[in-house]
Amino acid sequence: MPGNDKSAEVDDLLGNLGSPTFPPEHSKIVVYAAQIRNAIVAEMYEPDAYKGKTCSIRIYLQPDGSVNSATAKEGDAKLCKAAISAITRAKIPAAPDNETYQRVKNAALDFRL
Repeated sequence: MPGNDKSAEVDDLLGNLGSPTFPPEHSKIVVYAAQIRNAIVAEMYEPDAYKGKTCSIRIYLQPDGSVNSATAKEGDAKLCKAAISAITRAKIPAAPDNETYQRVKNAALDFRL
């Protein structure tokens, strides 16, 4: 596993949840989305092998952070497989509250390496 900052390798992991134009009252959602992103990125092996590739994945979360399922929607098959593997290994924290959970329980993840 490379020692690079892998968070720089994955762009817009949860769509626009981290966008600076997102209303400030949703800051808990943005923070939680970043926690999800960081947990998954930490489990990505050899991100350089997927440079220039993209993959969209839909995940279904439980309130405790466990993943019910992760399904590739489109993109590079090898990257999608690696991303789903990282998602299953990731230690995603529990949602801080029900409102936040409701917003991210069925999240679209866009991997662009």
